[in-house]
Amino acid sequence: MSMAAAQTTAFQAAVGYSPSSTSGIVASFVVVAFFLWASWVVLFRMQQWRQGTGDLNDLAWSVVRAAGLLLLVFWFIN
Repeated sequence: MSMAAAQTTAFQAAVGYSPSSTSGIVASFVVVAFFLWASWVVLFRMQQWRQGTGDLNDLAWSVVRAAGLLLLVFWFIN
């Protein structure tokens, strides 16, 4: 659902930037949040593997799952 011309003008006058840049900012926050989550998962599994409580397969599958989820998020945001 797109905004009418009057709504776009009113939005831009109120906040100082266009609605399309707002969606870009929100998408950037989502991507950063998923990157932080993926790095936390991989580092947590790596720490378990180094301490001997985890398996190398757990680490590998965690990396694959995190990368797959990041690709899926990029596909939806694009």
